[in-house]
Amino acid sequence: MTLSDVARLRHPDTIRRQSERMLALATQGRLERWEIDLDRLPDLGRMVGALTRTRYPDLAVPMHGRRLHFRVGDIDLWETRPRPANQDEAARSDVELIVVSVLLDAGSGPRWRYVDTRIPGELGRSEGLAVASFRAWERGVFSNRGLPRADSEALSGLGAGALAEAFQVREDNPLVGTEDRAALLRSLGRVSSGWPGRRVGGLYDLLAAHAPSEGRLSAVTLLGILLEQLSPLWPDSTMRNGQYLGDVWPYPPLGLVPFHKLTQWLAYSLIEPLHTAGIAVTEVDRLTPLAEYRNGGLLIDGGVLTPVTPGWQTTSHPVSSSLVVEWRALTVALLSRLAEMVRRELGATLSMAQILEGGTWAAGRQLAAAARPDSRPPVRVLSNGTIF
Repeated sequence: MTLSDVARLRHPDTIRRQSERMLALATQGRLERWEIDLDRLPDLGRMVGALTRTRYPDLAVPMHGRRLHFRVGDIDLWETRPRPANQDEAARSDVELIVVSVLLDAGSGPRWRYVDTRIPGELGRSEGLAVASFRAWERGVFSNRGLPRADSEALSGLGAGALAEAFQVREDNPLVGTEDRAALLRSLGRVSSGWPGRRVGGLYDLLAAHAPSEGRLSAVTLLGILLEQLSPLWPDSTMRNGQYLGDVWPYPPLGLVPFHKLTQWLAYSLIEPLHTAGIAVTEVDRLTPLAEYRNGGLLIDGGVLTPVTPGWQTTSHPVSSSLVVEWRALTVALLSRLAEMVRRELGATLSMAQILEGGTWAAGRQLAAAARPDSRPPVRVLSNGTIF
């Protein structure tokens, strides 16, 4: 495999092409793990369209991104974040908050809750993790100087105990994968030590260097830079030419199938901070739907996809298993079709990022709550938090 082959596996066009090939296999009845019923897809399109209009009556749907999880009810922590007066320093600060929070966004488990001093009630799931990571960043947990920063040295030495304390983890309030989360941030510390300023905010400088004088950065370039810089964070992945490929999995009928879910989630999440810093991210629709359990669960709970592997509900499946690779690829391909149906339903040209937010993610959560009140995922996947 050449360096150009690695670059192709990091390109969203390859994600889309391989996912479409998987869908072709499914429609030909050539998958052993899944049955597909495309006749159920229009009903999902109508549901997602109706939910989008209910949540955003004017159809001014924001782009899917981590920043939105800092807003709970009438309180928006993002608007209260401490920001340096210098624009570049403010951009570095925003990037640090987003990157750390995205990397801490793996599933929390059904029992974990976070109690905030300003937000009423108990917070769980993505919103709880977002608020907890915001407060930890704000209090300087990721900085040796107690500042709202994410410094390489502090992250490199971050222990699970410090993270558990920041996230209010106790015996009666367990957070799934606390050690894995801390290990991921330690890896981020090691990686970012080579970035400008030896801090996570140095990623902003790397991205800004690729934006020409008019301040425009293609989403494809953004994703490529993120995958190149963050590839050492995925040490369990396949390695080629001395580089970790990341969220890429072998599937014999198709070869290697890439997804890059977490990195694309980060790319979507960085669009608003970069825009605030004066860098317009273009070609956003070149990125793909996100191959994660909320969108994939929408297709299962909506009756479009049905697992047929015996015992699939009681077994935990490796992320490299054919069942999971097929599910994730079908999710990417089918959400692209679902997006077209939603646009027709609404009579609006929403971007994929808006449809995810409007949208498929919320609809997936709604159907999951009805199908599995105990908050179980639709498919049990063995993951260290860098995939889903």
